[in-house]
Amino acid sequence: MLTFRILEHTADIGFEAFGANRQEVFANAGRALFHIIADTKSVEPREQVNVSARGTNRSELLVNWLSDLLYLQDAEGWLFREFEVISLSDHCLQAVARGEKFDPARHQVKLPVKAITYHQLLLEELEGGWRAQVYVDI
Repeated sequence: MLTFRILEHTADIGFEAFGANRQEVFANAGRALFHIIADTKSVEPREQVNVSARGTNRSELLVNWLSDLLYLQDAEGWLFREFEVISLSDHCLQAVARGEKFDPARHQVKLPVKAITYHQLLLEELEGGWRAQVYVDI
């Protein structure tokens, strides 16, 4: 199954993430976000960070999850490669992100992402799985 694909947009960039269930689509959305930010092939999953997010509904939870990951990248220098959603409800997520801190000798930033947007945001259940569509501000 396709995990994610990048979507081109005139001013921003986005992605579609796919999963057999909601946990998988949230994890793949994290992978897609960091694929936009950096070359994740060079990121080793050496350390793990516990991440929790809350939202008033599923869509807001998705935006808050990705915004929390973006904060960890921007403020603390984390680059993540692997994501494991431990628990997920309509309003709360507990997950583990695995990666390492940015090392300019080994990591290349592709696109600095400023924010996760609600522009054309979509989280839907399809026959046989889930799909998320997210655009980010670059």
